[in-house]
Amino acid sequence: MLEGILPRPGDRANMAMLGMLGMLSGAASWALIDFSDQMNLNFQFEGLGLLLLPIGVYPGLVFGLIVGALLHFRAKATWLRAAGYVFAAGLSYAGAFHVAFYIVANGFSGEETFLAYLVGGIPAGLAGSLLLGLLTKALLRAPGRLVLRGPVAIGTAAGALLGFASFDSHNGWGFLTFFVLWQGAYGASLAPLLRGNGRSPAP
Repeated sequence: MLEGILPRPGDRANMAMLGMLGMLSGAASWALIDFSDQMNLNFQFEGLGLLLLPIGVYPGLVFGLIVGALLHFRAKATWLRAAGYVFAAGLSYAGAFHVAFYIVANGFSGEETFLAYLVGGIPAGLAGSLLLGLLTKALLRAPGRLVLRGPVAIGTAAGALLGFASFDSHNGWGFLTFFVLWQGAYGASLAPLLRGNGRSPAP
């Protein structure tokens, strides 16, 4: 019943590695966002209900690149599936960003308070981790219990960490803390994917 939520003893090393890689991904995401102007990587698109900004795009893509590469080298996923994971992570994070954005903008009149970010972060974490879990299941042929239990539970709970973003100016240490802790926690939850029997071999 709890398989996929509670880690096996053999998962601990993979959890530590994925957690550290997730934290590295979070820090790199923050840096890309914070220095997007200097690196000529800034952009903005708004229309059709979409709001595409560095803060809503880069974290998912960076996380997908790091974890996708690891899935290729450690779990023997093909490069095509690893590339698909990059897209899946980017799409899932963008979806989570939009959920949080519209909750804060519509439910709290755009007020960037701790409560607003907390209330927006939890359903955003659920939306993002659930979508990525479903896409990962399809991409890697992974058992649902490995990608739709622990990762979704942890991703949802860790969404509350968005509250840190209310403690400073835009994209300061609060967002850095959120990205590092959220991606670290979610990354660690993916440890079962590195088991030898945690997936079906990709052709």
